[in-house]
Amino acid sequence: MPEITYYALISQDHPRERPEGLIRRIHTEPIPTDEELRRDLQWHPTDYLDRHWLGHNYSDHVQISEEEADQIIANWREQQA
Repeated sequence: MPEITYYALISQDHPRERPEGLIRRIHTEPIPTDEELRRDLQWHPTDYLDRHWLGHNYSDHVQISEEEADQIIANWREQQA
């Protein structure tokens, strides 16, 4: 199973505990697979990390643990219920 790194999309109004979004990088070979969690609570392909690296820094992000990501997802599921 490939390693997965999670990122929280943050801003002044959205700290890491309540991020605007979630991104995950699955460390697949030969290139990683990046996905974002959308409002339907499903993972979809994204090029956010590539764009950010190229200088398109419209939002910021921080790396978070899998446990933090799981808690954020659980909170979002509760809010949609």
